[in-house]
Amino acid sequence: MLILEDLTAEVPDTNAYHFNLKKFSNNSDEAVLMYGYNSSNNSLLETKFKDYKKIFFNNWAPCEYAQEKDHNNKSPLEYDEKFDIIYSICPYTVEWLNELGLNRRYEYIFYPFCDSLIPERQEKKYDVIYHGGIHGEQHVDCLNIMKMFNYRYCTMTHHINAMTQQFLPYATNVNLLFKDKINLVAQSKISVCYNIAHAHKDQIPRIKKQPDYNKNAAFSHLDNKGIFPQFKTRMHEAAISRTLNLVQKDEWNVAEMYYKPGEEFIYFTDKIDLYNKIRDITYDWENYSSIVDRAYEKSLSYTTEKFVEKIKGDLDEL
Repeated sequence: MLILEDLTAEVPDTNAYHFNLKKFSNNSDEAVLMYGYNSSNNSLLETKFKDYKKIFFNNWAPCEYAQEKDHNNKSPLEYDEKFDIIYSICPYTVEWLNELGLNRRYEYIFYPFCDSLIPERQEKKYDVIYHGGIHGEQHVDCLNIMKMFNYRYCTMTHHINAMTQQFLPYATNVNLLFKDKINLVAQSKISVCYNIAHAHKDQIPRIKKQPDYNKNAAFSHLDNKGIFPQFKTRMHEAAISRTLNLVQKDEWNVAEMYYKPGEEFIYFTDKIDLYNKIRDITYDWENYSSIVDRAYEKSLSYTTEKFVEKIKGDLDEL
């Protein structure tokens, strides 16, 4: 399987830059796997690879349905038209799109990481870390609670929304290189994770314009909460760093598709529970080592090597 990347639309030094799927590429059969948001613009899809099995990896679903047209003037459904198989990290979107009867096939797949990112075991200098944007009240609550501990909050100063800009004074680290961020996670006992994305008010009508949008379980809480599920790679980043994942329980709990609650990560329910669990875990850290170790072992199931093996295995069955 030939593997091609197009990172021209990706924010530099973010996840896709570290997949390094190309190292598994070969041209031993007539199949091509592409990843990166601009992949469908590749003219080779209609020339050199016209008769290939054309495969695409979508690692941002279901967020793209919050827009009508992208910078290529394509809707999400138009974007997929040149591919035979689309692998997506959102199982709900996969089920919904397959039910629409489109002239292509959608498959769920786990979100991978490259094993070169796994850091050395490090001394735990910090109690708790959150890295990412501020998109809702739960993130604000998280920062306010973390400030009561020896915390790290890292984010970017570019490509961020207004709410994240507002809370930049709380950031302990900004614009870290990806691997430096992983090392900071490895130096922390706990990583807080929310596996949801927020839909802004102007985005909800766009989602509702999608065909049979209400049959996608990912969109079941648009009106009452304005959120939808999305697995966050910070769960992998904590697991590979031997850092405990403290995950907010939500309406979908996609975390359980990757790791076992209570055995490989810990849930919290609200801001009071978050405070109590950060306090208890940091004071009794050694008693959580078995959860950390099991999560690390499980994370090795989600490397890019395992990812490519899965897709190649699927092709063999076609």
